[in-house]
Amino acid sequence: MLRWLIERLTCDTVKSFDLVFPNGTISRIESSEPDVFFALKEGLNRFGIVTAVEFLVHEQSLEVYKGGFVICDAINVDKVLNATASFDAENKDPRAQVITTLSGSAVGVTALVLFFYDGPEHHDSFAPFDDLEVAISTLRKQKFSDFVQSIPSRLVLNVRGAFHTGVTSSLTPTFLEAVKNETDSLGKAMAMHSGTVMSIDVEPFSHTFGKMAADSAFPHARSPLPLFLYFAWLSEDDDEFWYEAMRTSAEPFKNVAIAEGICLDEFTMYPNYALSNTTAEELYGIENAARLRSIKSKVDPNGIMDLAGGFLL
Repeated sequence: MLRWLIERLTCDTVKSFDLVFPNGTISRIESSEPDVFFALKEGLNRFGIVTAVEFLVHEQSLEVYKGGFVICDAINVDKVLNATASFDAENKDPRAQVITTLSGSAVGVTALVLFFYDGPEHHDSFAPFDDLEVAISTLRKQKFSDFVQSIPSRLVLNVRGAFHTGVTSSLTPTFLEAVKNETDSLGKAMAMHSGTVMSIDVEPFSHTFGKMAADSAFPHARSPLPLFLYFAWLSEDDDEFWYEAMRTSAEPFKNVAIAEGICLDEFTMYPNYALSNTTAEELYGIENAARLRSIKSKVDPNGIMDLAGGFLL
């Protein structure tokens, strides 16, 4: 959610990979070897072992004008979603970013909104959120390093869990209402199935980051907005319930997105968020999946890297 919104995705800033091929050969892979270079950018662990990566780097602002998060109770969730939809539709400043997280429980849905502005100066990009009634707020002008350390992202329990995703071109009120309803429904099922976390993130990123896309396995030239589902639970007996809940939850989101005109045929699932049984075509599209299989057949004809597991190609 930081500098890549201005400069491009991290995979688009790679200058070189140091790669140990499955046959033991060591090589530095650059754009002069376009097929393997393409495959290593979001193609995951199918082409060898990467031991080092060289990136283009960009200066990071030392201070952030508004960094931190707010938490809102169930009564104010609709206001949060309306503000998120307005921010998505109106924001033109790539330095401004929010991520809205809905969390379900037996008593309803709550919302956490993470704010970040890349720079110390005042701005009005977050105006849609100005009138929220918040239970907790950590928003303040602060050093970038302090902001990073303040985000409550450390997992303190070693629990079972999984991620999944969907993708849209924008975030409409109707789509966000569907996300809230699904969060509420599954949140109320947590107690019956040893659930500890049931959350869905909506990420209204800049609609222009894909304009700087380089050739890579994950297609993102149309600036897709990923949805992030995270479920965690305690008991092995509930594995199938939660995996099935993840698989089935993504489908109604897609149906609403299609009805709203915000689901494009060429959109694919973001590999960093996708559930383990997601197909190569769902991750990369038909053309890129075929290209990746062709590259893999040349660099790893004996399937050595299949031993590492991961998504099937």
